Amino acid sequence: MSDKASHDGDGAQTRLVEGRNCGTCTVCCVALTIDDPELKKVQGYRCQHLKPGQGCSIYPTRPHSCRTFYCGWRLLKWVRESLRPDRSGVLVKLDGEIDPDGTERLGVSITLLNRAALKADGLAETVAAAIAARVPVFLSIPGPPGYTAAQAKLNAHLEPAVARKDKAEVLRLLAQAQRQGRRGERSRIVLQGQASSGPDRPRGAAIGPRRPVC
Repeated sequence: MSDKASHDGDGAQTRLVEGRNCGTCTVCCVALTIDDPELKKVQGYRCQHLKPGQGCSIYPTRPHSCRTFYCGWRLLKWVRESLRPDRSGVLVKLDGEIDPDGTERLGVSITLLNRAALKADGLAETVAAAIAARVPVFLSIPGPPGYTAAQAKLNAHLEPAVARKDKAEVLRLLAQAQRQGRRGERSRIVLQGQASSGPDRPRGAAIGPRRPVC
């Protein structure tokens, strides 16, 4: 796979950060929900095609959702080099929001995959860079495997600390949000075509509502 660009299954070209490759990282094969006609898997569970020490066993014919996905570490130069997902416990993904006037704004979702992720080298700097550039930043704290994450927008909460260049305060506020996010409400994920039982069955979506975590 090229360092500079890659073509997805439809022939579209995606610009990638030079010198960054997935290598042995398979975080997306576990941490993400995949809702594709060819593969349905909810977050937190290892993909059935992921073989330990070997990677994707169907890589040449992998589903469209997998073929076109790149994490923020591969796509965004301002995401610190040290934040490769399998080494940092931090998964950055493209995300967005819709303004009141209907304008779509591209942003990022930052998932802390474990408690240690908060200490990842470059996390505070990456979050601060996005907020300083007024990029919408959402924090995501995963629920148990098969359940939605707790999510919240961080910009307003962290902007004063970012403006003061107060790294310690940025990290303190992220830790506070992480703690609250772990206590957030969860719903079982059910994809179209999948059966479920029990009173907590939602009507489908692969990701939970952005409930405040800070």
